[in-house]
Amino acid sequence: MAFPHGLTDLVDILALQGINQAVICPGSRNAPIMLALTRNKQFTCYSISDERSAAFFGLGLAQKTGKPVVLCCTSGSAGLNMAPAVAEAYFQEIPLIVLTADRPKEWIEQWDGQTIFQANLFGPHVKKAIEFPTQASSEKDFAWFQNRIANEAAIIAQQAPKGPVHINIPISEPFYPGKEEEIPSPQNTKIIHRMEGKVHVTKEMEWLIQQSLSQNPHVILSVGQMDPDPEIQDLILQMSSLGIPVIGDATANIPESVQLNHDLILANEMHWRDLAADVVIHIGKSFVSKRIKQFMRRFPAAQHWWIDPTNTQTIKDPFQHLSHILSTQPADFLRAWIQQATQMPLTKAYGEEWNQFNQKVKDIQTDFFQTADWTEIHILNGLFKHLKAYKGDLHVANSLAVRYINWTAESVSHLNIYANRGTSGIDGCLSTAVGAAQAAEELVISLIGDVAFQYDRNALWNQYLPTNLRIIVLNNQGGGIFRNLEGAKDLPELATFMETEQKFTAKNTALDAGIAYFNAKNESELAEILPRFFEKSHTAQLLEIETDSIQNAEALKAYMSLFKG
Repeated sequence: MAFPHGLTDLVDILALQGINQAVICPGSRNAPIMLALTRNKQFTCYSISDERSAAFFGLGLAQKTGKPVVLCCTSGSAGLNMAPAVAEAYFQEIPLIVLTADRPKEWIEQWDGQTIFQANLFGPHVKKAIEFPTQASSEKDFAWFQNRIANEAAIIAQQAPKGPVHINIPISEPFYPGKEEEIPSPQNTKIIHRMEGKVHVTKEMEWLIQQSLSQNPHVILSVGQMDPDPEIQDLILQMSSLGIPVIGDATANIPESVQLNHDLILANEMHWRDLAADVVIHIGKSFVSKRIKQFMRRFPAAQHWWIDPTNTQTIKDPFQHLSHILSTQPADFLRAWIQQATQMPLTKAYGEEWNQFNQKVKDIQTDFFQTADWTEIHILNGLFKHLKAYKGDLHVANSLAVRYINWTAESVSHLNIYANRGTSGIDGCLSTAVGAAQAAEELVISLIGDVAFQYDRNALWNQYLPTNLRIIVLNNQGGGIFRNLEGAKDLPELATFMETEQKFTAKNTALDAGIAYFNAKNESELAEILPRFFEKSHTAQLLEIETDSIQNAEALKAYMSLFKG
C-alpha cells in the first residue's frame, strides 16, 4: 500500500495540539484517514454511520469539552450531509476539524463515482477551508507544507472566535493496507505554538463607563446565549444588586434570582416606552425572544455597547442601534463597571420598575398554574418543578421547546442550558445532546418535540448512548408552533404543508436502540413515571408525553393573552 503521504503526521500534530477525539463515518475513500486516527493512541474515536447525525454528535462533544473534535467522512455527498452541523458550529463558535476524503483532482467532473466539488465545500461557514497538499517542489518542502497546514487548522479552530476548519484531502488508490502491513509512523511532526494575551479594560473604556454613570442612566444588561460561567453569573448578581435589570433567555444561563420574564412583561406594548433604557450593555450571542429585539429597535437606547471578547471583524447589531464595540472579556468589563458604579449615587428606581412588572407576571403565572391541565405549557411547568431535585445539562430543541422554557413559572436555570441557536434548526438537536453526554458525568436531558425527534432519530443509531442520557419527547403529532403564529395559524394549508402532521411515536426507535421507553398520556401516568425516570439506570431512557396540538395551542393562546393587558 502506498499510504497517503502525511496523514499520520497530520493526525499526530492534531493530537499534540490537544485534539484527541474524533467522530468517524464509515466509508472507503476515507479509510486511510480512519486508520491514521484509530491507530493513534492519543485519540478516542467514535464510529457513527449517518454523517449529519455524526457531525452534530461531534458538535455536542466539542460544545461540552470546549476542545476541537475531528469529523471524518468519505468523498462525495457525505461531506454535504455534515453542512448543517458545520454551520451551527460556525455561528455558535464551536471548534471542529472536518476531514473530508476526496477523489484526485484529475477525476473531478469526469463522471467518476462519489465525486463532487469538495474544495470550499462549506463556503463561508468555516473559519478556513484548506486543501491538503499532495505534492510540492521538494520532499523537504512537502513535509513543511503539510506540517504547517495541520498546525494552522488546529490553531485557527481554537483561536477566538472558535469555529470549524475544513481540510479536504485528495486520496488516490490503493488505500487499503495489505495483510500485516504497517501504516507509516509519524516522521516529520513539528508543533507551532500560538500565545495570545487578553485584551483588558482600557482607560478609554473606563472613561466611557464614568461618563455614562455620571448621568445616572437607565441601564439594561442584555445577555444573549452563553455557556454557563460561574464568574459571569456572580458578576451578574452584583449588577442586579445595584438595581440593573438583567434581560436574558434561559439559554443565557443567568442566575434564577435575577431573571426577569421579559418576554411576558413586554407582551403588553403599552409598557415599552416606560421600560426603555438609556444604555444597553450586551454580552453573549443571540436571543430566542423576538419581542426583546422588537422592543430594543422601537425604543433604542442612546448608547448600546457590545462587549466583544473575540475582537471579531464583523459587526453584530441585532438591535440596530449599536454605538460602541468594546473588545474585552465580559468578566473584566462587568468587574470594571461594578467598581465604577459602586462609587456613584445610582438610583434603583428603574430596576424596581422592571421588578414590579415582573411580580405582576409572577402573580398571573401563580393563578394560571394552580389549575391542572393536560397541555404542554402546564406539563412542562410541572416537569421543571420536578427537575429542581436534579443537576446536569438540559439540551432544548428548537421550535416550541426552546420558547416554553422562557414562559413557564418554574425555572430551569439550576441546570446548564444548551440549544442549537446558531442556525436555530431542528435537524440535529438530539444528536448534539448525545454527543455532549459522552463528556458529562451528570444527567444530560434532551427536551425535544416529535418532529425534531423523528427528523433526528438517527441520533440513536449508534453504540454511544450513555446511561446518563434522558430524552423527553413532546408528541403532539405535528409542528405545534405554527398554530401559535399570527398569519400561519389561519392558513388552509397549515396542517398539510406547515405542521408536518405525523402519527409516529418514539417507541420503536427507543426499543431498537436498546433504551428504556416510557409513555404518558395523562397526569397520573406522568406522576407515576417521573420519580423513576430521572434516577440512575442501566440504560439511557426516553419518555414520550402525548398531547393534542389544538388543545396545546388554545391553552398557550389563553396564557399569553393574560399578559397583554
